[in-house]
Amino acid sequence: MSASLYGRASSQPLTARYAASQALHQVMLGQSLNQALPPLEARVAEDDRGFLRDMALGSCRYYQRLNAIAKMLLKTAFADEDQDLHALLIVGLYQLEIQKKAPHAAVHATVDVCDEMGKGYAKSVVNACLRRYGREYESLTAPLADNPVTATSHPKWLMKMMQKAWPEQWLSIFTQNNQRPPLCLRVNQRHGSRDEYLQRLQQAGIDARAADFAPFAIYLSDSCDVTQLPGFDDGDISVQDEAAQLASVILAAQPGDKILDACAAPGGKTCAILESADCDVTALDIDATRLERVEENLERLGLFSSSSGLSASVACGDMAEPDDWWQGELFDAILLDAPCSATGVIRRHPDIKLLRRRGDIQQLADVQARLLERAWELLKPGGRLLYATCSVLPQENNDQIENFIRQKLEQGQNIQLQTLDNSWGVACNAGRQLFPQENGHDGFFYALLIKGKECNAD
Repeated sequence: MSASLYGRASSQPLTARYAASQALHQVMLGQSLNQALPPLEARVAEDDRGFLRDMALGSCRYYQRLNAIAKMLLKTAFADEDQDLHALLIVGLYQLEIQKKAPHAAVHATVDVCDEMGKGYAKSVVNACLRRYGREYESLTAPLADNPVTATSHPKWLMKMMQKAWPEQWLSIFTQNNQRPPLCLRVNQRHGSRDEYLQRLQQAGIDARAADFAPFAIYLSDSCDVTQLPGFDDGDISVQDEAAQLASVILAAQPGDKILDACAAPGGKTCAILESADCDVTALDIDATRLERVEENLERLGLFSSSSGLSASVACGDMAEPDDWWQGELFDAILLDAPCSATGVIRRHPDIKLLRRRGDIQQLADVQARLLERAWELLKPGGRLLYATCSVLPQENNDQIENFIRQKLEQGQNIQLQTLDNSWGVACNAGRQLFPQENGHDGFFYALLIKGKECNAD
């Protein structure tokens, strides 16, 4: 984003509605909310930042539905240079359609943003569209229920893929994608038990419950500033979804294990592994900036090293090019949390609905296959490789692992698929799939592979 923002000096404060419309516009142009929102948020009054985030996330979450309404309301589409006005109209519709804001307040405040944009000429158009919605919303929205794209507010390509892959579950998945995700904590088992921390929360007047599957996971009833929770600064807890916490449980690190966490940033799984056993973990990621988060988390949790054999190191490099970072010693266990479509965490990142394309899935599958091959080469005979994604698409999950196993068997290698006979998720031919749950875990996939001892190390 340039030093000035659509005619606004970079030092000028922004209203929440203006910032939300600009964040959405940036997503429409291909930028993620994680990139677009922080600089805008910094220029909004602190008391309005929650409102801003709700509008930005919600406008992405319901974009397909709201965009369809906007197109019906507009007699003439906005020109290319005025697509920020289209984003503003969607933000206005989000307030009316989803937030159920009082029309007299929401319409007036949204229309005023045109002046803030330096595009006062559009006030009459935006005003007319929003007021027409107020008069005709029943007739405008009735047809949306007949189209699965607008009824569920998901792109058509994803709807078709999900209906084919999960004919019984796709609608439930989409329903959960449109909900706000719960806040889940991971208790640092080196510092105390989950029951002990639940008691501390209760004493602090914070409502929480133990998760069903991950043994150190806690759900809070309400979101909050986690840095203000008991023991956060001391490393007693971290924020991590319950499904992601299962990685360290399945990997089952043993004392003395040499472990690689590939694609590690921001480090939640690295830290969970180190909390579970006195092992040696290398956290690898290609993004040096994101590795700073890994280091910060390791430092706060006190997990860099200890006299008992605990050891952590951080390496910047490409998993696909191990010669650039690998020290030459094979690993007892590797966690490959592979780059993926993130279709299992859409409720946390609703901009995925706008940013992902059908063609991305095969490209990602190709990357995953290359990383699997490299990880297998770096694994000791007898070692275990845990493949994970936050996707719910078989092309990246079950199909990927089935193909990999078939290739290894054709090459004469001894590869074993460990059965994950768990109470969570559903069993696939190769691995286990979790779907996003109401007030529960995100969508995730796991497959655990064992490298036979007679396999050649190279």
